[in-house]
Amino acid sequence: MSERLRDSAAEARWQQARRVVLARDGRRCAECGGTDSLHVHHLVPRALGGQDEPSNLIVLCEGCHAARHTALQGSLGARAMRRWAFRLARLVDHRGELPPDAAHLQAVLRALGKERFRDGQLAAVLTALRGESMLVVRPTGSGKSLCFQAPALLSPGAAFVISPLKALMADQISDLTARHIPATFINSDLSHEEKRLRFGLLDDDAVKLLYVAPERFDPASVRNPAEIARLAAARPSFLVIDEAHCIDRWGDGFRPSYGRLAEVRRALGSPPVLAFTATAGTAMQGRIADSLGVPHAIRLVSDIDRPNIAILRAAISRPDERLAATERLLARARAEGGKMLIFVPSRRMGDDLAEVFRARGHDLPFYHGQLPAPEREAILGRMTGRLRPPLDALLCTNAFGMGIDIPDIRVVLHWAEPGSVEDWAQEFGRAGRDGRPSLAVTWDWPGGRSLRRFMTERSAEAHAAAAGLPADEAQRRKLDELQDLEHIIGRRDRCARAMFLAHFRDEQPVRQSLAMRIAEWLFSERQPVARGTFCCDACDPDRAARALGYRDRRGLAAAEGR
Repeated sequence: MSERLRDSAAEARWQQARRVVLARDGRRCAECGGTDSLHVHHLVPRALGGQDEPSNLIVLCEGCHAARHTALQGSLGARAMRRWAFRLARLVDHRGELPPDAAHLQAVLRALGKERFRDGQLAAVLTALRGESMLVVRPTGSGKSLCFQAPALLSPGAAFVISPLKALMADQISDLTARHIPATFINSDLSHEEKRLRFGLLDDDAVKLLYVAPERFDPASVRNPAEIARLAAARPSFLVIDEAHCIDRWGDGFRPSYGRLAEVRRALGSPPVLAFTATAGTAMQGRIADSLGVPHAIRLVSDIDRPNIAILRAAISRPDERLAATERLLARARAEGGKMLIFVPSRRMGDDLAEVFRARGHDLPFYHGQLPAPEREAILGRMTGRLRPPLDALLCTNAFGMGIDIPDIRVVLHWAEPGSVEDWAQEFGRAGRDGRPSLAVTWDWPGGRSLRRFMTERSAEAHAAAAGLPADEAQRRKLDELQDLEHIIGRRDRCARAMFLAHFRDEQPVRQSLAMRIAEWLFSERQPVARGTFCCDACDPDRAARALGYRDRRGLAAAEGR
């Protein structure tokens, strides 16, 4: 008999012996009577001549089995120790923070291809499992999706995920499908037959996550009203709002369906709202929660810092000096094997700047919202390396933002201030997605400020008309947002990072309970934090000046006319 056949026969005899012993002992641990995670234990070890016979075998739970083999405690009893630790956490959970379903989080993590939660994710998951509405602010790339996917898998029914872009939907569904998670999307690109099949899956409770755009609930946008009725009949477990800052930015006119999500929630049976964004200051957080009809939603603001991005503000007023410094930044990005983005506030400025750079020998494409779709796709393909010739630098408006993930952008330059701290964070957050040291630079010059103020006043008029707000109220809000950013950019004697972070959190975090500390130990791990070459221009002015190609702070001061 071959060795393989002998091994197969031995395995069959062992499995038969296990079945006999489990049946004989009533599928209970012979020592504690437990019925979870049962093992079959050799009374006389195989190494000492013990046989795989029922008379030499007893049933033990994994904890009692680990007690018999203390040298193998980690491998034999790890799950039991986690279970006991969770029971201990529940015992001391005086705030009611740990719902029973949390005991199954390890299995859900494995299903989603993760070993542990990152900092802050567990608190969001537990809040959802307690059935509470929440607004979560976490930095780009920090795993916001896991915060709603995990509770969705542990709850009956399907979670509805409101997503702004078809590309974002497709990316997440592709990843979930590869992990055998029942998830799908419904949008206008699908054929009638494909929609019918997907609605059938929803009707049969065969879907755990359904991704849709907010317009999917708008009778003016959906030709077949029966589709809206079928969505409402599903009574989702959660209403998830991905990229929730779109409510504040788009809900007033550009995509008014974002302003009607409170009505959508009521039509769906008022499920808990789970809203996520990387960019919402304290004032915007309040407006988002109010718009969603959950003003008392729990706010979970993680440390949104991106410490690998050094922040640099410079008031270089001479155009030729700004251009020369920009060329040095471009050379720096290329020398580090990375890419550079230059954000401009308007199409006119972008067109003019592209001409100036072309005259200086730099052919920088200009990406903006009015470009035909094939041209936008071609530029994006070249920046991501999918198409040739590759690009390593680009002029762009804020149209180059959500849903675009390029890991090796080393420098993000704002040629003029954006309209708010949130816009600034969203745009300079394109840098350093791979965790390596990167640079966020903002030019602060009179012409740029004047243009931004003019654009802010014009956009306030459009905002007021679309939202039905008094013009002075809309203008006050927009100018307040701009002044918040101007304060950070203009106070170069103070740490830019500290002021930036203070914009997003106005209170100290609550002290963590013992129960949560145990749960964090069980399910989470602290991620290593990469640091930039310096914090900001106020904390290390000499390094900041050298990053722009000057010898030291005095050289930069001379360029700024100080």
